[in-house]
Amino acid sequence: MKIKTIGPLILVLFLAAAGYSQDNSCAYTFSYPKSRVSFSFCVTVWGTLASFQSPIGVNHLDPKNPVEGWEGLITDNSGGSDGFSVIPGLGIFPGPVLPVVRQPYGPGTLPLIFDYGGDGFFVERIDGPDTINQRDITITLTIHSCFRDCFWSGTMTKVANIRPDGNSTANFAHSSFAAFGYVEHGVMLSVAENVGACTGTDPKGASGAQDQNCYSLTDIPFFTGPGAVLGSWLFSSQNGSRMSMRATYRVF
Repeated sequence: MKIKTIGPLILVLFLAAAGYSQDNSCAYTFSYPKSRVSFSFCVTVWGTLASFQSPIGVNHLDPKNPVEGWEGLITDNSGGSDGFSVIPGLGIFPGPVLPVVRQPYGPGTLPLIFDYGGDGFFVERIDGPDTINQRDITITLTIHSCFRDCFWSGTMTKVANIRPDGNSTANFAHSSFAAFGYVEHGVMLSVAENVGACTGTDPKGASGAQDQNCYSLTDIPFFTGPGAVLGSWLFSSQNGSRMSMRATYRVF
């Protein structure tokens, strides 16, 4: 069975970028001014982050063109392949149609759920802070393969060009399951400590390439400059099984 086609080739997506430039701005905003340290974030119509601020007024993404999202490559048991990538700041979208958005508890509430294609094959869920983790954003992507007689596998990466404390130059470092960009304060991207998951940093920033992941990068444990944090997963989904990948951003 050939893989389900979810969008045109990356080249076509880049050519279409001009028509989507307005889609890299805030569509859903969540603010927590009474947290121990005030915190806010907002999400685009594509389910990517357009801003996260803590304290409010200090943006840890580029305020003019935030670069944050997913990039990945999927293959199937019949030799088909397709990318699932969505990084509006680089002009990369998973197709011409916006995802179906759900807010189960009503407008202005979390979780925020994006169904790319509207058919349940690629579903993202965004959860915000709780009483303990008051400056966290947790983003979960669930991939659901075809319902029978199929096998999908690949690599998926969550990536962001971080500007800690609003600075384009910062210190970047990572461990096996957490990547950091920081000046005085910073941002950590972490993944669960599971087999098949890892984190990394890239001084070249987010590329949008389907093969940008912490398995393929030349490891640079520490550097100073502009850069990206990323978390990657090796995944497989067979005969309709679901595979979920969860990344957490934390301002510290």
